[in-house]
Amino acid sequence: MDFAYCGLNCNECPVYLATISKNTDEQTKLANEYSTDTVKFSKEDMYCLGCHSDTVSQKMCGDCDIRLCGVKKPYGSCAECDKFPCSILKENLGDNSENLNHLKQLAIKHKKAE
Repeated sequence: MDFAYCGLNCNECPVYLATISKNTDEQTKLANEYSTDTVKFSKEDMYCLGCHSDTVSQKMCGDCDIRLCGVKKPYGSCAECDKFPCSILKENLGDNSENLNHLKQLAIKHKKAE
């Protein structure tokens, strides 16, 4: 299972799935679904090969505080970091998010493997 730094399961992310399957119709549909009155997304914004990649949508995830922190460190996810769970995660995910729960499970596995 591929997890983003934040604990998002990439294999369940519609943007990631549309990108790896090269489904431009789905990317257009997602751009329309994700757009709001204040933020408009294009099909090109719906492009992501995972946050461990250099190829992420700047408009979607390029400025994500969690990702920006993660790419500076040698970890596969925030669960491996000695500061887990940090204030960046708490501010962006909340205390009971599904992503944070994924990270907690990964942290337990990581500690057992050490």
